[in-house]
This record gives sequence, C-alpha cells and structure tokens, in this order.
Amino acid sequence: MQTPFPRPAIVVICGPTGVGKTRAAIAAAERFNGEIIGADSVQVYRRLDIGTAKPTRAEREAMPHHLVDFLEPDAPFDARRYTQMAGALIRRLSAAGKVPFVVGGSGLYIKALLHGLFEPPDASRTLRRRLQQEAVEHGGQALHRRLAACDPESAARIHPNDSVRIVRALEIYEATGCPISDFQARHRFAESPFRAFTIGLHLERSLLYERINRRVEAMLAEGLPTEVAGLLKMGFDPGLKPLQSLGYRHMIAHLNGSLSMAEALRTLQRDTRRYAKRQMTWFAADPTITWTTPAELPRLYPQIAAFLAEAAQPTGIIDKASTDI
Repeated sequence: MQTPFPRPAIVVICGPTGVGKTRAAIAAAERFNGEIIGADSVQVYRRLDIGTAKPTRAEREAMPHHLVDFLEPDAPFDARRYTQMAGALIRRLSAAGKVPFVVGGSGLYIKALLHGLFEPPDASRTLRRRLQQEAVEHGGQALHRRLAACDPESAARIHPNDSVRIVRALEIYEATGCPISDFQARHRFAESPFRAFTIGLHLERSLLYERINRRVEAMLAEGLPTEVAGLLKMGFDPGLKPLQSLGYRHMIAHLNGSLSMAEALRTLQRDTRRYAKRQMTWFAADPTITWTTPAELPRLYPQIAAFLAEAAQPTGIIDKASTDI
C-alpha cells in the first residue's frame, strides 16, 4: 500500500514584471492538470486591472486562477494572510488531484509561502509612532536615505516610497542597534510545508526593458488613466497602499496636475524597469530556482513531470501527458 507523501507538491513560476509569466504558466498548468494560485500583491485587488496586467477574463475562464481579483482596494492584505490562504488552496487542490501552480512576481509572498515568515524583534509603540510621524513630516524618501546609511542592504531592497517597510527597518535598527537584514540573515526557516519545483523566467535585459516600455504604452492606450480616475471617483483614498503601486501613483500624480502625461509615461516606464531589476536581484539570490526563458519553458516539462512523479500522492498528481513527453 502506498504511503501518502506528507507535503503537497507545487510548481512555482516566478520572474520580473513583463517577462511573460501568465501565458507561460497557463500553458504549463494545462499540460500538467493544474490550476494557478496568484503570487502578486496588487493583482489581489478588484478594479485594479490594467495597471496590474491582471490575467484577462478569457485567460481566467480558460484556466482557474485563485487569489486574483477578490479584494476591494481598501481591504487589508499582507504576506501572512497570503500564506494562510495560499496554503489552504494548495492543500485543497492537491487533495482534488490538481497540481497547484504558484505564479507571480511578489518575491516576499513566494518566500513566505515556501519558508515561513521572519519574525523581527519587537520595538516600542512610541518608537514606531515617532518614525511614522517623521515619515509624514519629512517624506519616506528622507527616511529611506537614513536607512541606506545604517542598513544599505535593506535600503537596496525597499522602494523609497514604501514607508511601511522603511519605518519597520528603522525601528528595528534603533531598538536593537542591528540592521533588520542581519536578523534576516540569521533567520533559519522551518521545513517548508510543501515540496516545490521553482522555475524563474528571464529575458535578456534590453529585451525585457523594451517589453516593459511597450507594455506601459499599451496600458495607457487601454485606459489606465480612466481606470484610476474611476477609482478616485468611487471614493478610494489615493493614499491606499495598492493605489501607491506602480502605475496608479503615476496616474494619480497626472490627474492631480503634478505630472504631464508625457512625464507620467516616462517615469512609469523608468520605475517599472527599476522594479523589474529589483525583482531579478531578489530571485537571483535563491539558488533553488531553475532558470529559463518563457519560450523555452516546455524544455523543462520532463523535469516537472519527474518532480511530480517522485512527489506524487495517492490522489494521482502526475502529468496527464507524461506518456508523450
């Protein structure tokens, strides 16, 4: 009698924005009787469609996508909740004989799902409130420069507009005298609750940047300014975290007169290229990732089939087309 393997098997497909994860993942999930669990911190929100390059309605009808397009923009969501929801979905899909494909570019979400969340030391509420007030009075970029002086590693990973993470990193440093990156480096993750075959998609940098520039132009042509204006008209606060993400903060600046459309286009293209570079730096640090291009992903199908066969559970999570690979 076969003994069930205690950890569900999953396939992770990650990579920078604009590389072509959605189309490649749909093809792979179709091949291996799978369903897709999104790993994107902004695609979880309803009404944010164009700016997040969310899978289209047709793509979602062709292949089930989970944890995409299910929250209102003002609903709280973080890596901890993502880990809980994605973990439950993985176990449910596995029990139903489906292969869970975790697909996205939010490296923190993927890392938290596979390895657990780092729990930093506590700091006082007074310290946190003081830093939050300083962020309001002087701006997140001023605090980001301070972080770069005491913890350059964290500053390189955290966007200057991400005041929440900047404040958290500074409060740890001020409370302990040690950078949060040191605590993270010493952190030893518990055994992952899942067996994962992780694939990273990449393109030559100039080609990726060209794709990003064209995609931003397409977003504007498809109506991103109108999408953002509609969100504001519905009463959503422009300071909401998802509305401060790529594309949305740029269009808000255009709509309030701070940026011309030409400047909004230029800065959005620039900031998206920079974001893609940070994503690649994050994923490149993971030695377990198998790298390929989107076009060459089918070359890894035999490895995916072998991984799933080795980790197969009694529910039969095996490539439905493995006999003709």
